[in-house]
Amino acid sequence: MKLSKKSITVLSFTVGACLFVSTAFADAMLGSGYDRLKGSVKNTASMMESGLNNYTVEMLYTLKDNDQILLQSSNFQKMDTVNQVKENNEVTKNAKGETTSRYTYADKKQSIDKNELDNTYYVFDYSDEMNRNRKGPAEFHNPFKEKGATEVEKIVDAVVGSLKDYVQVEEGADGGKVFSGSLSEAQVPAIVNAVSSFGIKQMLDNERDLPDIESDIFVKKVVGSANENKGGYLENLTGEITLSGKDKNGVQHDLNLNVMLKISNIGSTKITKPDLTTAKVEKVSHNGGFSSKYVGTYQNDIIMDKDGKFMKIGERTVKITSVDGDKVTGTYSETVIPGFESQYPNKDVFNFEFNMATSPMFTYTDSKGEQKQGMVHPNQTGKIYFDMNLEMSDKNAYKQSNSMKPFYDGEFSRVFE
Repeated sequence: MKLSKKSITVLSFTVGACLFVSTAFADAMLGSGYDRLKGSVKNTASMMESGLNNYTVEMLYTLKDNDQILLQSSNFQKMDTVNQVKENNEVTKNAKGETTSRYTYADKKQSIDKNELDNTYYVFDYSDEMNRNRKGPAEFHNPFKEKGATEVEKIVDAVVGSLKDYVQVEEGADGGKVFSGSLSEAQVPAIVNAVSSFGIKQMLDNERDLPDIESDIFVKKVVGSANENKGGYLENLTGEITLSGKDKNGVQHDLNLNVMLKISNIGSTKITKPDLTTAKVEKVSHNGGFSSKYVGTYQNDIIMDKDGKFMKIGERTVKITSVDGDKVTGTYSETVIPGFESQYPNKDVFNFEFNMATSPMFTYTDSKGEQKQGMVHPNQTGKIYFDMNLEMSDKNAYKQSNSMKPFYDGEFSRVFE
């Protein structure tokens, strides 16, 4: 089983928010434990962005359903922010006990990804043009500087208000602080349960590998601890949250997530580029995996949910017309079945072209005459994924615009004659 990034993000955010909630106000002699912890988290994020020349991050999380392991993952990452080098080792174990591992290395000129299935190192060399437009691989993006972060922080602050007696804040042996707190089912405020219930429903609606919990969702337990050193930043953090609820058959599920995060070897982390002299190596081209075999037509259906039924109201078509080295060209079009024009009035038709040596994104003009950005890449055998309405958040990151097209599905399957 492999969880989607969205699921891990929702679960991790829930743990983080509940850890903040459980770490409320403590001894007046030490001041606000909540404010101190929040300040330490902010300071840690700021130093990871600029201040720690090199460091190691270890992360372990375990997800269980009624004490049965659904997923367990450990991640060991080394970061060198001065030389912009990053190395990552990840091991994941699923519900069947099957284990997979992945190794990646990246610097300013090259990225290396090892596939354990065929014991092959896939090597990608960045061109000078690509390097001018990309962030360094070891740059850390501070989440507290994200758009909307201030508003989210205010909401969490408001939720914390009444939770003043469930935390201990102690002076650490090295001059730092030790934060710890826990909440039982009876101590969790209704607003926290409401937020958690909404978040978990959003996640479960899009995650096939998790139990279908749909009613009576509540936070059953929260336990958290964090250690701040005398430098004012966190060295380790642990959090555990148990969410309980019933599936459509009335069966009770306790979904438990345990997370451990540790920052170590600050100033002494060393990263060595793997020696590939005798290894099996395959060079990856700039075109993201596109080759002439992807030339062809791909389609999917425009589907509307109406009166409790799924209805096909049209089709989307992507044609990859040419793959010439790093250059990919094609067309995109939409057709609507007569009678459904009012449900889908803005039909897009445009050509696209991009060069992976410079950027994986292309610019197109939509049906309203507005310029937008998109991206297309291979998905699975005989399939592609077509992103539309993207926004660049910085030089090396993009996100989906809030004004997404209705009924949109980005996965397209090859049409065979």
